[in-house]
Parts: sequence; C-alpha cells; structure tokens
Amino acid sequence: MVFKRKKLILEQSTNMFFNYGIQHITMDDIAKKCGVSKKTIYKYFENKDDLLCQVIELQIKELKKEIFENKQISENALKELMLFFDYVNELFFSISATFGKELKKYYPTIFLEVIKHKNTIVMPFLFENIKIGKQEGVYKKDINTEEICESFNDISKIIFLDGFFYNPGTNQNALKFLNSLFLHRLVSIEGLETLNEFNKNKTT
Repeated sequence: MVFKRKKLILEQSTNMFFNYGIQHITMDDIAKKCGVSKKTIYKYFENKDDLLCQVIELQIKELKKEIFENKQISENALKELMLFFDYVNELFFSISATFGKELKKYYPTIFLEVIKHKNTIVMPFLFENIKIGKQEGVYKKDINTEEICESFNDISKIIFLDGFFYNPGTNQNALKFLNSLFLHRLVSIEGLETLNEFNKNKTT
C-alpha cells in the first residue's frame, strides 16, 4: 500500500511537472490530483525539491530499464538503437518548454545531474551498441565510433541545452532528424534494409 501510494504521487507529479512546469505546481495541487492529503505526501517527500529529485531519479531508472529491455527483445544492435530513439523521442515530446526552462533556471543542481546521466548512461550505451552492430554487420565496419559519438553528443547538447526549452516544436523535429541522420550514417547495406523495413512497419 505504501509503495503504491508513493508510486501514484510520483507518476502524477511527473505528469504535472512535465506538462505545466515546476514553479506553479504546489503540493496542494499534487495532493488534490492524487486524492490524498498534503500531510500524506510529506510522509514520503521532505518538500517539493525532494519530490522533483525523485521524479528525475524515476526517469533515470526508466531509461536504464528501457535500455535493458530493448537489448533483450532486439535481434540486433540496429533494432535496439531504433527502439531507444523511439523512447527518447516520445519522452522528449512529453516535456514542456516551461519544465525545461524552470529546471535549468531554478534547479541548476538537478539540471546538471540530468546532463551527467546523459554522459554516464546514453554515451556508453551508444559506444557499446556501435561496437556490437559492427560485429553483426548491420553497421559499417569503417565507422569511427568515438568520432561519430562525439558529433552526436555535441549536436544533441545544442538541441537540448540551447534550443528545446525555447522552441520545442522546431527542436523536436531537429532531434528526430538528428536520430535519423545518425542511423543512416551508421548502417551498412544490410542494416539499411532493416532500417527501411522498421520505418515502413511504423507507418502502416
């Protein structure tokens, strides 16, 4: 019961923060949305900062879970990477510009923690994925893994840090374009067939 109630509060808080930002959402708003008293929320969270930290931690756990599960169900590295990009795109589209701007402005420590996890989770995943994809033949053998990952990291950083929070619609498309460009730069002729088939199935 305790776990379910805390999970409910985290899930509802995540939706509210992502949709409306952080500053204008109060603990009273969250309590009302969850159908519990504010006193109940304070049993699990010290304050709104603590709640926000745990919301971010939950997203990090979900990201790790997604990476692990995609590896289990994917027949090769390319399909694993395509599923990962689909997940990231969907998450990216669910976050409002208000949330991003307020996180960066009012909660810089938490914001930097998010950036750190990008470097400690996403980049190692990409390095490993490319290594395996080369061995499987779905990626080009002559790809410089370090170079292409650094380029991807630099461009995605610009979208995430400097663009998305101020023009989310345009930069959502930019992220989709970057992911598509990255995949097409990676794939071998064999991999291109898999990529085209995957995209075809998504649109039917």
